[in-house]
Amino acid sequence: MVVCFQMKLELKNISKNFHGVKALQDVDFQLKENSIHALLGENGAGKSTLVKILCGVYQPDSGSILLNNKQQSISDPSISLSLGISAIHQESVMFDELTVTENVFIGNHLTKSNGLVDWSSMQDKTHQLLKDLEANIEPNEKIKDLSIAQRHIVQISRSLIHDADIVIMDEPTASLSQKEINELYAIIRNLKNQNKSIVFISHKLDEVMEVCDEFTVLRDGELIKSDLISNTNKDQLITYMAGREVNQIFPKNNVTIENEIFEVRKLFKKTQFKNINFNLRKKEILGFYGLVGSGRTEIMKSIFGITKLDEGEILFNDQKISITKPSDAIDQGIVYLSEERQQLGMTGLMSVKDNINMAIMDRNSNFYVMNTLKEIKNASAMQEKLNIKVSYWSQLTQSLSGGNQQKTVIAKWLSTKPKVLILDEPTKGIDVRSKSAVHEFMGELVEEGMSIMMISSELPEILGMCDRVVVMYKGLIRDILDVKKASSEQIVKLASGES
Repeated sequence: MVVCFQMKLELKNISKNFHGVKALQDVDFQLKENSIHALLGENGAGKSTLVKILCGVYQPDSGSILLNNKQQSISDPSISLSLGISAIHQESVMFDELTVTENVFIGNHLTKSNGLVDWSSMQDKTHQLLKDLEANIEPNEKIKDLSIAQRHIVQISRSLIHDADIVIMDEPTASLSQKEINELYAIIRNLKNQNKSIVFISHKLDEVMEVCDEFTVLRDGELIKSDLISNTNKDQLITYMAGREVNQIFPKNNVTIENEIFEVRKLFKKTQFKNINFNLRKKEILGFYGLVGSGRTEIMKSIFGITKLDEGEILFNDQKISITKPSDAIDQGIVYLSEERQQLGMTGLMSVKDNINMAIMDRNSNFYVMNTLKEIKNASAMQEKLNIKVSYWSQLTQSLSGGNQQKTVIAKWLSTKPKVLILDEPTKGIDVRSKSAVHEFMGELVEEGMSIMMISSELPEILGMCDRVVVMYKGLIRDILDVKKASSEQIVKLASGES
């Protein structure tokens, strides 16, 4: 085990304001050599601003940056790279039709003495980088043929061609399966053993506890706590981040669950799932838990009419219904909030008002002419109900924080006045405070008589918010458990295929 002693990077009293709004206020941050340091905080806490200062995108209004005990001025990204600081962003640009080598050296081609591109040297260098990372990837492979995890490895390789000593990883496991996450952990530890220092940004506290040595928590632009991971636990981290106790993160009230209102029988779709049987009761939150590839999302897409079932029946209020397209489900009072918020949930270049009203355009129009007053009235009601932080109604949805984008998508579907709400990873990629707000709102909805089906990969969320949980494995339902009587170990075993 590598012991961390010497200070690699130190930020002292860093402050940054935007148009009078405090983004960072006198923040200190210390990164030791051979350390994996978690940078934690809610959306808007100041993490991105701090990273952009390190990468030369922003310059601090005050404070100092020391690298290897020498003060530095990082005035642009090229200087950051030259100092050995490299960032791997959650949405890093990759070129699918180019090879691994071409992506690794994009914008930084090696050349021969005659000025021509030295493809042989770049190929050899890429091969060595991949070998050092113990990655089973060939330099000639095209990016489009790689898994998400392998793409992350290419991004890491791209950072290492600059001889980076400090690697910043922003939500590196957001779209990975557990197997791929474990492989990435091994690579991160391998980087540490190569004398690299890692700044690790994640909302997943389980992996922070698993892989990190130290942590720093920011809240509202201020430093809240820095310490060794061994001196804390998940509950304390949540309290530092949110400024509230952990039992406030899952504010589920006890409600009286009523009669069965929805049922599926023997649902089957080739290569995805088979023999799916479950029911949903009024005012119930029914959870769906399973590993990547278990078939949870595919079932919900079929119920909502995005994909077509091969066999099976859907009953609503004891009546068999036919759903061949999403509008059929919406007409029945069933809506689906996709986990792919950016691609399938909202239109980022449209206003918040238009996104909220997107699913009820027919109700807000008179003879095919939109009634703006109706739109604003509905958007205002939803904004107040969900506490969506928006500056003006024409504000583009893509400019909102992740939590407020999620609330906007929820507002869109609630505008249809549904009876059954399907939530697919409703708190994916959003901060602790926004998670708490979504959970609180879920509780309010079931109290008002709605029923919810929720897919989640976060077991604490399943245990904290659901009444029952459907545990899936490879397209099959392993069991349906009463959450109050189930243990996390039992659920994980079932989801892993263990008997």
